Amino acid sequence: MRLIRAAVVVVFALPLGIVPPVRTVEVRYLGGLAGPARVADVSGRQLHGEVLTGGGGAVTSVTEPAGDRVLRFPGGSCTSAPCPQAIIRPPRSESLAGRGRFTFGADIRLTEPAPAGAGMNVFQFGRAGAGHSQWKLQVDSGRPSCRWSDGNAAVLLDAGLSLQVGRWYRVTCARLSRSLFQIRVRDPRTGEVLRPPVRDSTALGDILPAGRVVIGGKQISPRRSDIDTDQFHGDLTAIEFSR
Repeated sequence: MRLIRAAVVVVFALPLGIVPPVRTVEVRYLGGLAGPARVADVSGRQLHGEVLTGGGGAVTSVTEPAGDRVLRFPGGSCTSAPCPQAIIRPPRSESLAGRGRFTFGADIRLTEPAPAGAGMNVFQFGRAGAGHSQWKLQVDSGRPSCRWSDGNAAVLLDAGLSLQVGRWYRVTCARLSRSLFQIRVRDPRTGEVLRPPVRDSTALGDILPAGRVVIGGKQISPRRSDIDTDQFHGDLTAIEFSR
């Protein structure tokens, strides 16, 4: 989870040994802050994320035993409003539209069991529904999944495992071509692949969501519970979009 250069090599286990080229990182959040209520973007593109809160929630920068810093979101779950809420929102989202190949993902650690009755959004652009483009990483019920939609059709991939409390997982969602999508889960410290990649070959057009990218939930609305806001509970780092 160390700071890396803005251009990284992302390697996937692809059919016929295909390996994607070097990718340019458009945004990358580790655990550092760029100021009060601002999460530092280490991509070099100055997309420092604004922290929005409600109901007494917060995003805090926590130091790990090894010295790395991670972002901690409100713990527990809330089934009855008012609820503690916190999300991160980049100042601009235009560079995070899904033209061509792109990947997005995060290092995720649950600090307690995932709520059974509410979703948990990690990283998303756009909303679900007919006519809406979207890309999204979520861990509903503690199970990582990725979704892509061009507004006409959608792909939803489930990683096929449940996250254990207290363990770090690197979840990567990749659009490898117009008709090849993949979710991959590995150990961010060792690189070990924890499940074989899951793929789908549905053809989609450009993914051009409206609105703004959000991290850690859908919205801030303290009068609503987790069932409506999909608030993430736990720790995140290495939150990244690249192409």
